[in-house]
Amino acid sequence: MSLFTRWAPWIMLAIWSSWASAAQGLLAHPGRLHLWAPDLGLVLLIACAGRFESRDVPLAAIVVGLSRAAFSIEPPAALLFGLIAAGTIVVGVRSVAEVNGPLMRTAIAFVASWIFAAWLLFVHFVRVERADGAEPYSLTFLFSMWRGALVTALLALTLGPLLAYLPGLTRLRRRRW
Repeated sequence: MSLFTRWAPWIMLAIWSSWASAAQGLLAHPGRLHLWAPDLGLVLLIACAGRFESRDVPLAAIVVGLSRAAFSIEPPAALLFGLIAAGTIVVGVRSVAEVNGPLMRTAIAFVASWIFAAWLLFVHFVRVERADGAEPYSLTFLFSMWRGALVTALLALTLGPLLAYLPGLTRLRRRRW
């Protein structure tokens, strides 16, 4: 196997996840619908994690995390941890259930999106130190993140099967015997 055929799928995953992160950044622009913005990179990771080899999922999470870090203000370490955790959860669930089915993929996307958003909110809360001791966010904001999780789950339901078959990702898919 040549060097190009080994690295080309990873480069294509980086390109696809970069486009997803850029589109997510446009959708999440502060406005009237920013709470409804889906997590496109997470949808791509969940779709790919269900079909990739188990050993390739952490590297796919790193590629998606680095692509997202290029387009966001969140700390790269927090993004990487959250996406690696999401990929690991998909691999763990995959060992006991079929995660490529529509119902399971949608449920995983909803839960993973809400937990990932809560994780990023927690990281932001820890980083922001107020001199007056006021909390920057309340628990009501944490519960309002269901909108983004719902749209993410709906995208995983509709686009999930297509995302794992994006051009260039063929070599990373799980081989079935």
